[in-house]
Amino acid sequence: MGAAKIVYQRGSQTYYLMVSLEIELPNIDPTQTTRIAGVDVGQRYLAVETDSSNKCKFYSGKAAKHQANRYHKARQTLQRKGTRSAKRRLIALSGRERRLIADMNHQISKQIAKPNSLIGLENLTGIRERIKSKTGKRASNKQRKANRNKAKWSFAQLHSYIDYKANLSGSLATKVSAHYTSQSCVKCGHTSKANRPNKGLLFRCECCGYELHADLLGSKNIALRTLLVRQDWMSTGVLSASPDVSKDETKAEILQRFSQLRWTLDASPNLADKRVSAK
Repeated sequence: MGAAKIVYQRGSQTYYLMVSLEIELPNIDPTQTTRIAGVDVGQRYLAVETDSSNKCKFYSGKAAKHQANRYHKARQTLQRKGTRSAKRRLIALSGRERRLIADMNHQISKQIAKPNSLIGLENLTGIRERIKSKTGKRASNKQRKANRNKAKWSFAQLHSYIDYKANLSGSLATKVSAHYTSQSCVKCGHTSKANRPNKGLLFRCECCGYELHADLLGSKNIALRTLLVRQDWMSTGVLSASPDVSKDETKAEILQRFSQLRWTLDASPNLADKRVSAK
């Protein structure tokens, strides 16, 4: 048993004793980790999961976004009032919104962290700084709304929940490179921004014509990269929790290996249907 602290919840006027526990985790054998999964996180869909047996699941973020917009409008109204009761209400709303997001991430991570799995997550360090968006007077109302949703995007919290829940279920979560996961074709390996027409939800490879939901394609690429991590783990005996791509040479070498990855025909329903119809 580790440290403990007392937390006071204003809304219910209740004190809680928070106690941390240290749990010894079992040693994971890569040869026994048969299930490989890739998780693509986003705002439209909080997570899209694909595993090595081609089972996939979408976790929609529509309800969370709708509720967040309601909280935003309520905050604007209360801030304009500026009374003492309005300030107390603002504090209660902030806590409620935080708990809503945490509860949703707990539910999603609990379903993703299945036993005997190696779960691949995108390394999204600095993603907010890399996304270019208009701010201030130059931004439209639509852009301001998108910026607000982006600022509240809790992907780091979801990743941390998946990580510790995976450990508790005898699985592992690892980070893989996020570069071009939604622009690389899993059939032919062609990578281009033009594969995402108008940056929409449809992925259409300009080389081979393969089409798929862009977020699902991203999770497939993450699963393939996670499979590559497992192969390196088995051959070297060392698992890289987060690959270092700070050097350009290392990054280029890793991307070259990624370009050689392919999703099999049996693992792609659309391709399998085309093969049957061709016969």
